[in-house]
Amino acid sequence: MWKCRYLVKAFVLLVVFSKVSGLGSMSSIAISYGEYGSVFCGLKSDGSHLVSCYGSSSSIIYSTPAHFPFIGLTAGNGFVCGLLMDSYQPYCWGRSNFVQMGVPQPMIKGSQYLEISAGENHLCALRQPLMGKHRNTSLVDCWGYNMTRNNEFEGQIHSISAGSEFNCALFSVNKSVLCWGDETSSQVISLAPKDLRFLKIAAGGYHVCGILEGVKSQVHCWGRSLNLEQEFSVAHSAQLNVELVAPSDPFLSVVGGKFHACGIKIYDRGVVCWGYSVEKSTPPPSGVRLYEIAAGDYFTCGILAEISLLPVCWGYGFPSSLPLAVSPGVCKPRPCASGFYEFNNGSATCKSPDSRICLPCTNGCPAEMYQQVECTSSTNRQCTYNCSSCTSVDCFSNCSTAISEKKNAKFWSLQLPVIVAEVAFAVFLVSVVSLTSIVYVRYKLRNCRCSGKGGPSPRKNIGNAKEIAKDRADFDDLKIRRAQMFSYEDLERATEGFKEESQVGKGSFSCVFKGVLKDGTVVAVKRAIMSSDMKKNSKEFHTELDLLSRLNHAHLLNLLGYCEEGGERLLVYEYMANGSLHQHLHGKNKTQFDWIRRVTIAVQAARGIEYLHGYACPPVIHRDIKSSNILIDEEHNARVADFGLSLLGPANSSSALAELPAGTLGYLDPEYYRLHYLTTKSDVYSFGVLLLEILSGRKAIDMQYDEGNIVEWAVPLIKAGDIEAILDPVLKQPSDVEALRRIANIASKCVRMRGKERPSMDKVTTALERALAQLMGSPSNDQPILPTEVVLGSSRLHKKSSSNRSTSETTDVAETEDQRLVEFRAPSWITFPSVASSQRRKSSVSDADVEAKNLETRNCGNATDGLKSLEEEIGPASPHEHLFLKHNF
Repeated sequence: MWKCRYLVKAFVLLVVFSKVSGLGSMSSIAISYGEYGSVFCGLKSDGSHLVSCYGSSSSIIYSTPAHFPFIGLTAGNGFVCGLLMDSYQPYCWGRSNFVQMGVPQPMIKGSQYLEISAGENHLCALRQPLMGKHRNTSLVDCWGYNMTRNNEFEGQIHSISAGSEFNCALFSVNKSVLCWGDETSSQVISLAPKDLRFLKIAAGGYHVCGILEGVKSQVHCWGRSLNLEQEFSVAHSAQLNVELVAPSDPFLSVVGGKFHACGIKIYDRGVVCWGYSVEKSTPPPSGVRLYEIAAGDYFTCGILAEISLLPVCWGYGFPSSLPLAVSPGVCKPRPCASGFYEFNNGSATCKSPDSRICLPCTNGCPAEMYQQVECTSSTNRQCTYNCSSCTSVDCFSNCSTAISEKKNAKFWSLQLPVIVAEVAFAVFLVSVVSLTSIVYVRYKLRNCRCSGKGGPSPRKNIGNAKEIAKDRADFDDLKIRRAQMFSYEDLERATEGFKEESQVGKGSFSCVFKGVLKDGTVVAVKRAIMSSDMKKNSKEFHTELDLLSRLNHAHLLNLLGYCEEGGERLLVYEYMANGSLHQHLHGKNKTQFDWIRRVTIAVQAARGIEYLHGYACPPVIHRDIKSSNILIDEEHNARVADFGLSLLGPANSSSALAELPAGTLGYLDPEYYRLHYLTTKSDVYSFGVLLLEILSGRKAIDMQYDEGNIVEWAVPLIKAGDIEAILDPVLKQPSDVEALRRIANIASKCVRMRGKERPSMDKVTTALERALAQLMGSPSNDQPILPTEVVLGSSRLHKKSSSNRSTSETTDVAETEDQRLVEFRAPSWITFPSVASSQRRKSSVSDADVEAKNLETRNCGNATDGLKSLEEEIGPASPHEHLFLKHNF
């Protein structure tokens, strides 16, 4: 039995990569395209057969399987599929309305496949050969739009390739082609040549190209996208460039895009393309050699025939960054068959010493060329021009280049020793002059001593130190931070053995100690509590370390370094001298902040969260926003801390993640808790609870009151207009409570039960900045914004710019509350080193925002109704949410 499986596996690996990569053919690389963006996927070059993907479609990037080895890949509109090496069944990921992600269904139990090919909205798979009396029958299973069926064909099929709405097969014996599916747009079925024999085929969007049998290995294409009517060319002449005729060069492989085709030439592995191309398309690369190519809709990518094995793309709409080396083929557990040679340039390897990557040899030499090196198991066939009988331009060009190279080689053989001697003399001379200069300067400075006389006074030094520290902080904002590694011994010495007197805080999973490093720097050391669940502790430790090492913002806690020795996990932070906001609001020996300081802290915390949501790439969802995680430094500036529960969100911040609930009771988003539907709006809910906490001085959950939940207590009062009832009685109310009323309204919007009805953090931050400016009471319509300060509020406050804004931009959260607000800005002495509001991304009001405002208007009309219950506010899960839960849980 095991021998049978071994032979089948060897047969699969032998057959798979003798094909080419069309729009939907299988290869070591695959290209997805469509409205969600383009993605390039490829098998890693380390022989593991694992896949890596780069591009702009988050649904593909974040669902790429990390531990599944694949035989080959194919891709369609918004999705990628691979043939699993263990089960020989297809596995898909990404997003498609027609092809099921994972293993496509229905699937015949025990089915194993040789090859898969993906069209625009369908997937087909060629089953392994049958035995016995059915050995001359081939089975092809298809899934997707108008293609879901099991197809049975007479004759053994060598390979399959998918177009947009059809599929084609190349038979092994007679080398003929058969196509099936919808030919309304392509006519590939009726136009398929009956008397031609092909070595390879590749389907495009609405056409098929194949390499003919014979020494010439020329390409023949049929269909409609490469031979459209004249009126189509005239009507689209502004967008498309036309090159209808396939070149006559002999080709090693060919691929098909939506309206174009490309091929690799035999004699130099150069690439040439023909068909229709978008006007802004980049041309195919010239002067490069390629191992493999694959086509998307309007672009093509290939693997460079170099040691780097890096991909290169051309056309229109391809991914902008492709930093991965790709394997040019798969590792086979047997010697290369006849007609194949072993790839051995050292850049792609196989993990097993008995495996090797086999690539097809070129098929003969074209006219005017002769065979210089024959095809063997270790080398490819090499052809060179016969310069004594040139008739073509390419032959004359290559021969003249060869003659020129010989002359250059002779020239350099004579001149190289002279040049080397001149360079060596120049290096010697520069070294002597530099050494002499150093010795002279040291001689002149031998009696110099640093003098302490005439220096500035200590008090002046303190003032200068603040300016220097501010300049240094501004400079550090421009650097990419790197966390320093500390030894456990150094941190134990800094905290005096982690004694209780040094402990300044304690959480569920860690303790925080105050320490002093060797250089006198005061730090906070966060030490993970030793527990049986070391895996969870390690995950939170690495999550926080990874995020804080990458993030850099004035209102995020600054990570100085870390220690990971044995079972110990320690993080070293900048010490926050004034503790947390929770201590100032609820502590026993609390220091009361006035209203301006409280609102300033809220603005700074909002800026930090806004940076996580809108400027970090990908966005970061904190998941644990609360007053004890807002720390206050010695200058009373706020820092957002504790990233142990944070997650990297999707590239589109409005998309959701499927995650089990995590966070703190009272701050936890009800929608996230109930549906496991995590978005950046979950942080907005937690921040709304924090705003209510700042305004009222009450804890999020405080059972000493009849209404222990702060949201259920405060929001009905806010909607009823009774703002004074929720304000902290410890502080004296300002003469004008309108600014606090605005903040309360912002908080009530943030804690709405439905996430889509909550404002985004950039709108929350802008509204809070305006409220703070109004609370300070310093109008400055005509005062210019100085470049040395970051002004509270945004350019949208000024009348000149606001008069030019569209109607949709003027309906943000703050402006809906009071259109008659006098424009304010903070005095010049209130500065915050963070992203200015005027630099925030412009975002028009979405349908969800308009719906939210209409809902608010209806609620205000009946203020005595109070808050609806949780079930009434959220309501039953929508069909989309049901599908989301079913898919993920």
